Amino acid sequence: MRKFMLITLAVLLVGQIGFAQVAPNSAVQQFVRAQVTGKAQPVMPAVAPGTHARSLAMFSGQKLSAKSSSIKAASAPGEPWFCDWNNGSQVLVCPKGVQTAYGTNFPGVNGGAGMTVAIVDAFYYLDAENALAQYNAGMGLPPCTVANGCFTPVDMSNGNQCISCYGWEVETMLDIEAVHAMAPNAKIVYIGSDPYNYSQAEEILAQSVAVVTSNSWTFNASEGVAPIFEPALGQGPPTLFASGDYGYFPYSGISYPCTSSKAVCVGGTSLYLNPNLTRNAETGWSGSGGGCSGYFGIPSWQSGYGFGSTVCSPNRATPDISAIADPNTAFAVYIGGNYAGYYYGIGGTSLATPINAGLIADIDAARVSFGKPLLTYANFNSEMYAAANSNYNYFVFDITSGNNGYPAGLKFDRVTGLGVPNGKNVSNRFFGLP
Repeated sequence: MRKFMLITLAVLLVGQIGFAQVAPNSAVQQFVRAQVTGKAQPVMPAVAPGTHARSLAMFSGQKLSAKSSSIKAASAPGEPWFCDWNNGSQVLVCPKGVQTAYGTNFPGVNGGAGMTVAIVDAFYYLDAENALAQYNAGMGLPPCTVANGCFTPVDMSNGNQCISCYGWEVETMLDIEAVHAMAPNAKIVYIGSDPYNYSQAEEILAQSVAVVTSNSWTFNASEGVAPIFEPALGQGPPTLFASGDYGYFPYSGISYPCTSSKAVCVGGTSLYLNPNLTRNAETGWSGSGGGCSGYFGIPSWQSGYGFGSTVCSPNRATPDISAIADPNTAFAVYIGGNYAGYYYGIGGTSLATPINAGLIADIDAARVSFGKPLLTYANFNSEMYAAANSNYNYFVFDITSGNNGYPAGLKFDRVTGLGVPNGKNVSNRFFGLP
């Protein structure tokens, strides 16, 4: 009888999600739906009432306690039992998994030391610092706190502080923890923005304090917002945006600001690890947003090398680069607040974006250590495309299989763009490092 009642309750919750108005705790309901159906679900199925932006994170349905098993993943000493590999299978990807697969250990990087990454999300999550502390303790990462100067939360939410934030609490912790996993010695500025405006001031501030900015969201009105938001971009550092979780454009609706020529547009992959945490395989994720802009012309760094010009000319093609995003190869996230005590499996291009932001912070740390200037929004894409043109498979892991409505294939495609940057090799070549 008890089992029947639990199943009935779960079914009722799932049914309600499709019909109920979006509520502050709607992400909890989405997680239940992922658990019950066995299918990944968007953290934010719709935007909060009156707001303009939407998170691009997805629940895998996994909810794991670090204390629930005595079995230790031999491939990831110092991390919880479920990290990366356990009992012959990949469970959740953790910091050592992404660090190893994406090659963050190259000369001069030192975990991104001396660099700052800015993250912009809607609302202001009140439990962010505490949740990050729990994550770092569990994953064996360096502390990153207000007191030690590593973590700087900035409340620009205009009073929209919360614990249940329509799913933005999940997005916020995913972004912060993924950046810290890839660049554990870099500083993080978390900006909680006003969800009822278009975040121009927040985005300008982020670019003024960081070497790279991470934005794992899209505007609900897509490219129709471009005349309003575009002046806030191009203020200095590379500015990353997620390409979307619903497959190819225009089927999924064009994802702006990712399509901006001033943005680095980040698509998604499915990442499969070996027991030693190196990459076994990486394929294009079916949900990865990609396609042709309906507003922006093709930039010179695409047309000049032929990448994207054959599929979207005379318009911009997206994405530019990619990383792990498939919720079936999910990343472990500690959210805190109403989710305290557990790690959750999270995917989406909301994961791929901060992963690449952390990698860029690592690359900038290496550049500075060798006397080179910081990267800018103006030269990152141009240099990335130039490197691929020079020696594609050395500088980029080319994703040649997978389909989001478009097929992945040799070199540039509308699923993963150029592919996944090979961190060490990219640094060695076009950033002038030895």
